[in-house]
Amino acid sequence: MHKPKKVPTLYRKLKFEFHRIYKFFDQQLIYAASLSFYSVFAMIPLLLILFSILLNLPQFKNQMQEFKTIILSNILPTHTEIFAHYLDTFLANSTKLGVMGVIFVFITSILFFRNFEYAAAKMFNSKPRSFLDSIMVYWTMITLFPICLTLSIYTNQEVQKRLTGVADLSILFDFLPYIITWCMFLLLFKISANKPLRLVPLLLSSLISSLVWLLIKWAFVYYIFYNQTYKSIYGQISILLFLMTWIYISWIIILCGMRVCEGLMSNFGKSFKA
Repeated sequence: MHKPKKVPTLYRKLKFEFHRIYKFFDQQLIYAASLSFYSVFAMIPLLLILFSILLNLPQFKNQMQEFKTIILSNILPTHTEIFAHYLDTFLANSTKLGVMGVIFVFITSILFFRNFEYAAAKMFNSKPRSFLDSIMVYWTMITLFPICLTLSIYTNQEVQKRLTGVADLSILFDFLPYIITWCMFLLLFKISANKPLRLVPLLLSSLISSLVWLLIKWAFVYYIFYNQTYKSIYGQISILLFLMTWIYISWIIILCGMRVCEGLMSNFGKSFKA
């Protein structure tokens, strides 16, 4: 009698592991699309709140343009000047907001944060925060972000002054933007998770996410710079296309980073039922 041929054990294991990890990451694109939609509506209200907080820090009013450049270059890496011009127009009109305008700003901000809270809870397999808790957490995050940005720029300038002319240490200055980006991802993951996160998975996932985000950002700028066909197809509305595309890509990276953090803690689904 001939014994039936057995499928190689290694192949079966690899197929099972691939399928398990694939299922672990099968919802990111959907949640990223949803967050991108809400981000477009909430962007101007959130930037209005953000810049209002910055303007109320008198010692940093002279650096407002630098803050704006840093923030906008991360929202849209290309055509930042054009985007800044449109944003200035929107912000100038914000002084004419009436009661309905304030209500709109409040509602769009709430919808965005609730949507983000739900997506983050799915990524970390945790329970969403209550309405009041989520408002308090994310309002604190909006308030602390300008302070963290201010401190990072101040630290950046101080380190640059002190390391100028020191050949052996000046190379450290080149790594500061990467370290700051890493810290931003780390804080975002830590605040978004409604449960304790182990240190090593948090550090590793935020590091990977920040490096991938910076790499994709460079590739995105490179592609837009060398591919000029979009001008003949989309014309002036191409900046809106780039904005929506980059927001979508950024959300994919952020959500995948959160999922990696959860995967490192749960062995990618083995310790919980999908």
